[in-house]
Amino acid sequence: MGEAGVVRVCQIEQAKYGFRIDLANLILSKTASHYGESQLIRFRKEEAGVSQNRCIELLKMKRIDLLYLPPKDALISNFDFIPFDIHAGMLGYRVFLIRETDVERFKKVKTIEDLRSFTGGFGSQWGDFKVFGLNDLPVVGAANTKVLLTMLKHDRFDYFHRGLHEAWNELQAQSDQTKGLIVEKHLALRYPFQVFYWFHKDNDYLKERFEKGLLLVLQDGSYRQLFRKHFDDIVTRANLRNRTIIDIDYPMSDEVRKWLGDDALTPFWLEENY
Repeated sequence: MGEAGVVRVCQIEQAKYGFRIDLANLILSKTASHYGESQLIRFRKEEAGVSQNRCIELLKMKRIDLLYLPPKDALISNFDFIPFDIHAGMLGYRVFLIRETDVERFKKVKTIEDLRSFTGGFGSQWGDFKVFGLNDLPVVGAANTKVLLTMLKHDRFDYFHRGLHEAWNELQAQSDQTKGLIVEKHLALRYPFQVFYWFHKDNDYLKERFEKGLLLVLQDGSYRQLFRKHFDDIVTRANLRNRTIIDIDYPMSDEVRKWLGDDALTPFWLEENY
């Protein structure tokens, strides 16, 4: 870690990273008796909107201490990680942000072939951007992801698929940009998409702390308690049992595939009365 008692991060947007941040702070709290009090702090408060690639470089340079990203070969080669899916498979289920005027068009979509008549928008640096090309889905990419909602609103593409924890939060958090946009009610994409905690290879101390902390929060029930606090309403609102689920291929190497856990296929939160 950089300064004593802090863990530096650059992924700080609450609408997108709130659960990952809260889980990290829970882990730090649960391990404080052994490792000492610590908390996450934002890298350079004056530097907002740091790109994903920039965050990776900052971890390489030891200017931050922790990332929370999907696994890919370059990360596996360069960093240490804990192969535990922070979101318990939830990110593999994607719902669509669309223009309210397009509701009837999307009601006709039943298969991936139908979806190929539409153009998606997505962050070109995000780990699952290649999903579009692999599945022959037209896409408009944007390096500056903050403009995607505005682009959708102004007809640059037809949909912007988001994780269940992201879709409604982003519409609410950016209400000035999202008038006329809604979460589509009948469809969801599904593919194996997980998020791990990543550490510099020289930072065995922090990785060990997170490994022990994860075991603690899983054993004492506080992980599920935090998960329910963040996502119970979203799971209910998403109503996945009554959506048409379109399974799509996800590009991953054998190296990445071997680290994916069972939650990629059987998330506990889809069970009755979890």
